[in-house]
Amino acid sequence: MEFNDNKPIYRQIVDHAFNMIIDGKWPPGERIPSVREMSAEMGVNTRTVLKAMEDLQGLEVIESRRGMGFILCQDARLKVTEARRREFFEVTLPAISEEMARLGISKDDLIAHL
Repeated sequence: MEFNDNKPIYRQIVDHAFNMIIDGKWPPGERIPSVREMSAEMGVNTRTVLKAMEDLQGLEVIESRRGMGFILCQDARLKVTEARRREFFEVTLPAISEEMARLGISKDDLIAHL
């Protein structure tokens, strides 16, 4: 995985997990890769991955089960989709709107290109 400098690495790992969940690559109720597995795969410190896992637990997307590791919650896809939609409307869309205004792009121009 390639990381960029505009967001902390642990947040990029959370985003990666969100993508895996939304894309159905991590099924509900199933074990997800361990902290060590993800750390080795991504080439990052285990503490960084653990921080991402703690965030996912805080969002109630994953849960820790003794002897099994982290398990994806049954409603994880719904929670992740809702979180991504909130982020889109609260962060991404205002930034796009601001850039559109800066460039003189109207809503009609945008719709025509969509």
